[in-house]
Amino acid sequence: MRIAIDASPAAKRPRTGTEFYTLHLTIALADLDTYNEYTLFLNDEVPGEFVDLPGNFRPQPIPQRWLWAQTRLSRELRRHGPDVFFAPANIIPFLHPPRCATTVHDVAFHHFPECYSPFVRWYLELTTRFALGHALKIISVSKATKEDLVQIYQADPSRIEVIYPGGPHPRKRPLSPDAIAATLRRYGILRPFLLYLGRLEEKKNVARIVEAFLQLKRQGIPHRLVLGGSPGMGFARIKQLIEASPFAQDIILAGYVGKEKEQLYAGADGFVFPSLYEGFGFPILEAAAHGTPVVTSHSSSLPEVAGEAALLVDPFDVDEIAEAILRLIHDQKLRAQLVQRGYERLSKFDWSNTATKVLGVLEEVGRGGFR
Repeated sequence: MRIAIDASPAAKRPRTGTEFYTLHLTIALADLDTYNEYTLFLNDEVPGEFVDLPGNFRPQPIPQRWLWAQTRLSRELRRHGPDVFFAPANIIPFLHPPRCATTVHDVAFHHFPECYSPFVRWYLELTTRFALGHALKIISVSKATKEDLVQIYQADPSRIEVIYPGGPHPRKRPLSPDAIAATLRRYGILRPFLLYLGRLEEKKNVARIVEAFLQLKRQGIPHRLVLGGSPGMGFARIKQLIEASPFAQDIILAGYVGKEKEQLYAGADGFVFPSLYEGFGFPILEAAAHGTPVVTSHSSSLPEVAGEAALLVDPFDVDEIAEAILRLIHDQKLRAQLVQRGYERLSKFDWSNTATKVLGVLEEVGRGGFR
């Protein structure tokens, strides 16, 4: 069977959830499948991780900046005529092969329209509806996202299969204390500290993280708060909260953090991630892989990812967020339990299992087994 994949997200920098998913799923498929032929369409240079893929995986860069999926990709798909087209980021070209599958990660633009420009909101709405109407099979990264698709778009639940992404493996050896210390020096971070990583925006609930932290500082905790990520919608309020506080010097705006996030996870006393909405929530698993206990929300997909390996809070309740952080700091027995449960939780999110299930969907679609 000839399978075409829109692998363009894997070529993007920096990589966040969708890009991470596309990259690691493709690599896992290559480790698994020696039989089918894959063409990996890219709108940029071939990522270094794709250079040594087996011979049945052929990267094909077709560079173009604007409207790539609807023009260049569409043209190449018509020319190649694959048996199946798979869109890991749910953008199916309007002119597409008859047998398509896609992954839908979230519908955050529906829940938080104010966080998107009118054009981006319109385009995401259009492409999501189109994908739901034209894909023979839809993969959802969580039960929460599947429920959104059924409730908001009246999608047929029998055509939606929940397949969890993989996560990082637990570190076999702790990171070197010298490496952690060097990273902390580079960012001007003194221990002890609490960590948040992600876009600094309203839907990630960063303002309430800051409010909870300031409440705890007034109670005398010695910690600092490290906020790693690029500014997004609502950053002005976050910055205002910080600058108006007598504890502004204890809040570090680290900016976007790349590979050094591993050292930050490993050095933190806790990872604070009470997001208002997530389609999946990779950072919870990243923290768990480094033995860092987590506070997160009881909303959207986050309880599915965290299970019993995190403290779950009402993301709208600043007092509850603060109380959970305080427990995390002071209760050593609880910390040890959460760390151990985190390691155990990681085993449920394995890229090999993800690839096996996704391949089953693609082969079923290729045989015309759906509608």
